[in-house]
Amino acid sequence: MENDRTIVTGYILAAVSAIAYSAKGIFAKLIYGYGVDPVTLLALRFALALPFFWLTFFFYPSGKIRPRDGVYLALSGLLGLYIAAIADFYGILYIDASLERIILYTYPAIVVVWAALFFKERLGRRKAVAMALTYLGLALAVKLFGGGLKAHYLGVALVLFSAVIYSLSYIITEVLGRSVSGVKISAYTTTAACFAFLGTWHGKSVPHEPQVWWLLLVLAVFSTYVPVLALVLSIKRIGASRAATVSFIGPVSTAVLANIVLGETMDLSQVAGMCLVITGVLVISAEKRAKAG
Repeated sequence: MENDRTIVTGYILAAVSAIAYSAKGIFAKLIYGYGVDPVTLLALRFALALPFFWLTFFFYPSGKIRPRDGVYLALSGLLGLYIAAIADFYGILYIDASLERIILYTYPAIVVVWAALFFKERLGRRKAVAMALTYLGLALAVKLFGGGLKAHYLGVALVLFSAVIYSLSYIITEVLGRSVSGVKISAYTTTAACFAFLGTWHGKSVPHEPQVWWLLLVLAVFSTYVPVLALVLSIKRIGASRAATVSFIGPVSTAVLANIVLGETMDLSQVAGMCLVITGVLVISAEKRAKAG
């Protein structure tokens, strides 16, 4: 029988991760306003966040990992924190932060597809309906958001690609969580991503404005260190399906923050699209949880 305190802690960690991670698009938009490019932003973001992950690692040591697990950890970091992040942050250049979060939130529906391909899980009627709701809501949101068509759909395509890659790393994280501590997963995956970003960046341009560095620091701590660590600890306690259920808070909190900070607005049709996406993801997560129980 699962420990009640462990379950509650897992849900709280998932909620913290969703809210903190949802704010990254807001910070990115603000930093872009100072002329910082996505690669510079991401390289400095992970360089500033990395010491926090390793400090946590040394406070919570665990046993050695197998070489094979080390390879998977590096792969998860390169997929979910490097490739997916590059596509996502370039996508934010072209679309609203609130739309970016709605698109990215479709990843649990994509996880279902990966599970069917890799683990031969059957796509039943309930999953099919849930996926239809998710992508109908996404189509509604994409169609009704403003902006130039070329830039608009380029941003949508980049963020959707990010969701596909992120969903793959999500499965790897769940499998690794059975034998590797959440703190170690965070430290190793972030390190792999950080070195990849620094290798891509080559120190081409460094921002000089103090305001940019404060924003980067908040992005690194509040929307990188906190959500990544909280998510892997949550998955380890309650599993990926339950963690995904709580993450519905993310699109809602992004919409609220984007309205307050950036002045972005959503009409009733756009809100309906977001609700369809959330409903589809919740149905998928509920079915996975029922099977696990």
